[in-house]
Amino acid sequence: MIEDLKKLYLRFNYADEKGFIFNAPTLKKGEHISIGFDNKKRQFNVHFTDDTINEPGAKRRNYIFTISAFRFFLFLKRFEIFYNQNIINLLFTSKTNLGKLKKNKLIINTFFTSDEAEDKLIHKKKNGKYWKFRDNFDFDNILENYKYIEESDLSNNSFHFAYKFKNNNLSLQGIIYKFENLNGIYFIPIKKWNRFMRYMAIAMYNYFNTYPTEETLPFRQLMYERLKHPYLNNENDKH
Repeated sequence: MIEDLKKLYLRFNYADEKGFIFNAPTLKKGEHISIGFDNKKRQFNVHFTDDTINEPGAKRRNYIFTISAFRFFLFLKRFEIFYNQNIINLLFTSKTNLGKLKKNKLIINTFFTSDEAEDKLIHKKKNGKYWKFRDNFDFDNILENYKYIEESDLSNNSFHFAYKFKNNNLSLQGIIYKFENLNGIYFIPIKKWNRFMRYMAIAMYNYFNTYPTEETLPFRQLMYERLKHPYLNNENDKH
């Protein structure tokens, strides 16, 4: 597991002529996913690249999503309103207090909220455009920082993954938020969070299926296969 983590990376490049591109590895060996914006075509795109193909002129990229800048920002504007309404409702129905969190013996990791965590864990190169896990990071340092939650651990405007110790393993229970402006602590159980994310994904799928284009078809097909939900109409995907 540790060796697999060390192979992960994030890479970001920008040039006025070409635009920007963000790269990250996928779960498939020898493949990475890219999210980019082409300055010349004024288009956003998402594609997979097969890093095992080295022959000149051979097709290495598989585009699954291409959309004009105008249509993309229009989508963001419309989706932002919908998302904000739902995330606020999710939070307000998840308010709790420290006593309940402690009663349920929730465990958090304080390593990831420490000021030194990023420097200890991540190596940044090329003026911060390339991020990779350090080869020599001390994994025991992370393990030692798992602890039962205390009030001092919850700083303002922070979030933590919450765990329980079950069957000699840490089991993810949910996410804890504390917002200064909202004056409270919020705990979203992992099942509730997963339902919310699925709901957002279905809404995104339905939006792009309402305004279908040939360039977004692979993305819509991929989302449909991942979601397969009674609210989705099989006929919609024939566009």
